[in-house]
Amino acid sequence: MPRYKLTDKQITRLINLYKNPHIPMDELCKIFKVSDDTILRAMKRKGLPRRVTVGFCGKKNSNWKGGYSLKYAKNVAIRTFKKNECVICGYKIATDVHHWNRNKKNNKPDNLVLLCPNHHREVHLGLIDKEKIIKNL
Repeated sequence: MPRYKLTDKQITRLINLYKNPHIPMDELCKIFKVSDDTILRAMKRKGLPRRVTVGFCGKKNSNWKGGYSLKYAKNVAIRTFKKNECVICGYKIATDVHHWNRNKKNNKPDNLVLLCPNHHREVHLGLIDKEKIIKNL
């Protein structure tokens, strides 16, 4: 018989709160002073399906860390260059976004450039300078 960190009374209360999609997982963790893994294991043992977090974007998502998205930077870069390929070699399968000032929060179009993973690494190692890339734009 598995031991819970929660009493039967707490688990009953947790189940009722867990079913309410408006109560974020981190709030449940604070209320019961357990990790989200403990809550998910308890719900699984009780036969409840895992919570779907679709629609809980940004601060509403329990995984929110107050951050920013590199996907946004990539979308800005693709719109700027009108194509999703390395500006040096034209590689299209995988591209990385390089921030000229190395500030990932600065997603202004003039701070972004699309590079393949190899050229991106070479830029960070100092093997390729900015002038060579600008020449290829």
